[in-house]
Amino acid sequence: MAQVTSASPYCTAQYSDDFMNVPHAIEQVQFGSLDHTSGGTQYAAPHYVFYNNLAATTLVKGQTVALTIHHDDGTTIHGLAAWIDFNGDQDFDDAGEKVGETLWPGDDDPMTGNSVTYQVAIPQAATVGTTRLRVRVYEDDEYTFSGNNLPVMPCQFAGHDADWGETEDYSVAITSAAGLEELETSARLVMTDAFLSVEDVNVHKLYVYAMNGQQVGESNTAQIDLSSFTSGMYLLKVQTAEGAVLDYKITK
Repeated sequence: MAQVTSASPYCTAQYSDDFMNVPHAIEQVQFGSLDHTSGGTQYAAPHYVFYNNLAATTLVKGQTVALTIHHDDGTTIHGLAAWIDFNGDQDFDDAGEKVGETLWPGDDDPMTGNSVTYQVAIPQAATVGTTRLRVRVYEDDEYTFSGNNLPVMPCQFAGHDADWGETEDYSVAITSAAGLEELETSARLVMTDAFLSVEDVNVHKLYVYAMNGQQVGESNTAQIDLSSFTSGMYLLKVQTAEGAVLDYKITK
């Protein structure tokens, strides 16, 4: 499965490039187990990509996790921010869902070099399950980002154009602290040449990833078809109905 360029069902986050094409890019995102380098080349217009082919990083309610964003320019980017859809309602508009923001120039916490780190507190009220992380960088067409003059927005917005930049979305899996106790017990894996079945836990969804992190399969049941997989080692991620995420290495 390759990454996709459609944000649906989330809002679009395209750019106009109507003044000049300045290829501001997000180079790397590090967040828990997520460590993804997309490089210094801006994704093709409309400069948006959802890396749904990467394993979702697990976030435990009540924990604080460092989110580091590397970008291509630490002095001329006008706005950079990140959001997590904590309540799973397919938008980034609710209070507390903007988990970090930096405006240049004049912000109290300006970008230094080509990276910025936010300490993200996972709220106890967050909805258990897989949801979306969005990271966005842009300049506006009138250079009005200064201090806290204009906030960075997660979508297209009226009045000020997102003139150039890049937006990246990632999957994150929110689990409760109680889910950690379940991690101490093992699901029972039953494998044949064609199928893998997961027993002894209440399965919500299964994901299979190649060892390079690319998602190669998923299932909404406790069984997944492996017949088309080549021989080798894979990572199985089991999301339970209670919100726990269990990781196993499997060999085909």
